[in-house]
Amino acid sequence: MAQYFTERLQKVFHMIFKSYNQEMAQEGLRQLELIVNNQHSPEQPNHRALRNDMTTSLENEIDTKEDALKIANDPESREIADAYALLARIYAGPRFTWEESNFPENNMRTYQCLHDSIRRCSPIGTLQALRINGTITPTVEKDMLISFDDAFRIVYDYAEQGDAFCQYIIGNVFFWRDDDRIRLARDMITPPRLSLAKRIQQSFQKGSIQERLIALQGTISNETLQENATKLAKELFNRALDNGLAMFQGNLRNIYIDEGDFNNARRVALTAAELGNPTMMLYTGLDCHEHGKFEDAFTWFTKGAALGQAESTAELADYYYHFYDAKELRRVIPYDPVKAIGLYRRAATKYFSDAGYAALQAAFGYIFHIGHLPLDWGLIADLTHMAATKERFMFSLPYIGYMRIHGFGVTKNIRFGVQSLTRVLDEEKRALEEEDRVLFYDITRALTRVALGYAYEKGYVTGKPDLDTAVAYYEESHQYILSHKANLDEELKGIPIDDEAEERLAAFEEVDGHWRYKEGMTESTTTVRPGHTEWPQNAARLSVNMDDFLWDTTLYDWQTIEHALASQDEMKLSFYNHFLSVPDKLRNIFKLDVKRMLRDTYQVRIHGYDPTEGQETIYRALIKKENTIQLLKDLYDTHQLPALGDNWSIETNEEKPTWHYVLDVDQQAFLLEEYDDANAMIQTALQGLKDKKYEQINVRTHDFIGPSYFIFRGNHANPFRVQLYLKESVRHSIDKDGKPLDTPGNTYLFEQHLGNEVSLNYWIQKTINTLEIPELEGYRTKSVAILVPKIGK
Repeated sequence: MAQYFTERLQKVFHMIFKSYNQEMAQEGLRQLELIVNNQHSPEQPNHRALRNDMTTSLENEIDTKEDALKIANDPESREIADAYALLARIYAGPRFTWEESNFPENNMRTYQCLHDSIRRCSPIGTLQALRINGTITPTVEKDMLISFDDAFRIVYDYAEQGDAFCQYIIGNVFFWRDDDRIRLARDMITPPRLSLAKRIQQSFQKGSIQERLIALQGTISNETLQENATKLAKELFNRALDNGLAMFQGNLRNIYIDEGDFNNARRVALTAAELGNPTMMLYTGLDCHEHGKFEDAFTWFTKGAALGQAESTAELADYYYHFYDAKELRRVIPYDPVKAIGLYRRAATKYFSDAGYAALQAAFGYIFHIGHLPLDWGLIADLTHMAATKERFMFSLPYIGYMRIHGFGVTKNIRFGVQSLTRVLDEEKRALEEEDRVLFYDITRALTRVALGYAYEKGYVTGKPDLDTAVAYYEESHQYILSHKANLDEELKGIPIDDEAEERLAAFEEVDGHWRYKEGMTESTTTVRPGHTEWPQNAARLSVNMDDFLWDTTLYDWQTIEHALASQDEMKLSFYNHFLSVPDKLRNIFKLDVKRMLRDTYQVRIHGYDPTEGQETIYRALIKKENTIQLLKDLYDTHQLPALGDNWSIETNEEKPTWHYVLDVDQQAFLLEEYDDANAMIQTALQGLKDKKYEQINVRTHDFIGPSYFIFRGNHANPFRVQLYLKESVRHSIDKDGKPLDTPGNTYLFEQHLGNEVSLNYWIQKTINTLEIPELEGYRTKSVAILVPKIGK
C-alpha cells in the first residue's frame, strides 16, 4: 500500500484527523506549524509566519513544468507544500475538519496556506482549492505550476494504491462534479462513444425528433454523467472508510440517504462511529433511538458527548431528564435531572440548531429548582438571554417577564416585563386557536400568570392596583400547578413543586364580590423564588468558569471572586438595579471587567456613561495584581470604586473602514481584506483583462454604495473601458413643517477609455485606502439618477 505523505506528515495527519482527541489534534496543529517554518524539532517554540522564508526562493528554483512535476511526484520534495495544504484545511473551519477539535477558523490564514501549497506544487492542495471558495485568485491562477489534471493524476495514483486520504480527495472530485475543471475526471465518467451504426439504431428507439438528433450525435446527458460520477464517488468513499478514514464520510452517507438506501447509510454511520467520528456517533445514536434501542442510543450519545459533540450532549441530557415519553427508555435509563441540566448548560454554549432549546431547558431547571438545584438568578438570566438570542425568544418570554417584573438577576423593567407576559398570553391563544397547539408546560403557564397577578396587584399594568384581576391570575396560576402535579409521572411525584400563587392567595379575602387584603396585610408574600437582598449579589452578576465557559452567577462571595481572578484569564462584574458612579468621571456604571496581562498585571475596564454628555464611556488602566485585588475587595466591602487618577484613560474606538472592497473577476467575487496580496490580485486581474482572459473586473464596495470601478475590455489602443461609480451622501434638510427631511443623494456613472494599467491600479489602490477618486477630467458622464444605475455595457 502506497502512502501519499511522508512519515512525519502521516503521523501529524493521524493526530489531527484520526485521533479524535482534542489535545492530540492541537499538538498536531502545532507540529504542522513547525514543519512549514522549517523547525524540525517539535521541542522548539511555536512560531507562525504568514509566509515561509523559503517561498520566494523555492518558486524561483522551479524553472520548468518538468521541475514542478518532479516536486509534485516526490513526497519529500513536496512535504512543506502538503503541510500547507493540511493547515489550510484546518483553518478553513469545521466543515473541513471535525467541529469538536476547536481549531481556530481564519479565512486569511486559509488562503495564505493554500496559496503557498499551490505555489509549492502540492497535488492535494491544488485539488483542495476547488473546494474552498475564493481560493483561485487571479494571482494564484497565474502562479499555478501544476494543472488540476496533473494534481488529479498524482492523487488518483495514490488512491489506486490504497491511500485513504487520496481516495477521499478523488471521491470528492466526483461528488462535487469538479470534472468541469479536470479533463481526466470528465473522461472517467464519460461513456465511450458509440459507433455510428449503434447511434443510428438508438435514434430509432427515441420518441421526439430532438431526442433522435441527440442520440444520433452521441451526446451524453448530464444525468448519465451524474450517475457515473456518483457511482465512482461511492466506490472511493467506501474504500477510504474501509481503510480507516472516518472523518469525512458525511458525503457518502448523504449519497445513500438521497438514494433511499438507508441500510447503507446506517452502515456508514456505524462504521465511522466505531472508528471514533463524533458526528457519526450522533447519527448512530439517533438511529438506535428511532428503532427503540435506547441503551445503545444512550451509549452512543454518551460517547459523543464525551468528545464534545453538541447534539449528542443535548440528546444525552434528554435521556437523563426523561424527556421522551417511552416507558422502556425510562425503565433502562436512570432519571437524573441534575446531570441533565448540567449537560443542557454545556450544550447551550455550542453552535447548533437546538442550542437555544438546551439553554432554555437549563434555565427551566434552575428557575423551578428541579432536583433541588440552587436558585441562581445570575445564571438563570444568562441562560435565558442565550436562549432568546438562539432562536428561542418567544419561549424565553415567560422567564424574561418574571425576572423583569421583580428585578431578579437583571435590571427591573416593569414596562418590558408586562409587555413580555401579555405577549405570551396572546401567543398562547393564537397557537391554540390557529394551530390547536399548546405552547408551554403547565408549570410555565403558572409562572406567567403569577407574574401577571403580581403586576396587577402592584398597579404596574393600569397605573393603580387591581386586586380582582390579580387574584384571578393567581387562581389561574394555582390551577395550572395542580394540573402539573396531577399529570406528573410516578417517578416525579415525590419531587416537591412550589406553588407561589397559593401562598399569595392567602393574603386576600372576598367581600361583596370583590377581593381585598385581609386585615393587617398590605401585600401578598411568598417564600418561593426569593431574590437577593445583600450587596453585591443584589447588584452584580459575577462571571465564573463552568465547564470551560464563563457563565454569570449571583451565588458568590469574596472567595469566589478571588478564585475567579486567580484561575480565569478574564472576569467581569455586570451590574443591575444598583448602579455606581465615580464623581466627575462616570455615572450608571454597568460593567467592570478584568483581563490578565503579563508580569502579574491586570487590565481593568470600567463601563458607564459620561456624567455631562451621556455617551457610553470606558475607562481603563493597567494595575498590579495586589492593587487589583484591593480594588475589588474595596468594591465588595464598601460598595465604592476608586477615584480615577492619572493612570486611568478613556478607551477610544479605532475607526473602522466604512466600506469593505470586493474584487469581481467575471462572476467570482473576492473580499479583498481576506487576502494578504490584494494589490497583486488587482494588478493580475487588470493584466488578465488586458490579455482578454477576462470579460470584466470590478473593484467595488460590498454594498454598491461607496466609490467603485467597473472595468471592461476596451479597444486596441486603450484596453480598459473604466466606469467610475459615485454616490452622493444623503442630504439633510427641514421641510415646510419644520420636520427633518432626508433626501437620497444622486448617483453618477463616469466612463473613460484608459491604456495605462499602472495609473489605473494606482487610483484603485488610493480609492480603497483613502476613498479619494481621480480627477474627472477626461471622463464623460454616462448616467445620472436618483436610483442606483444599472452597471454594464
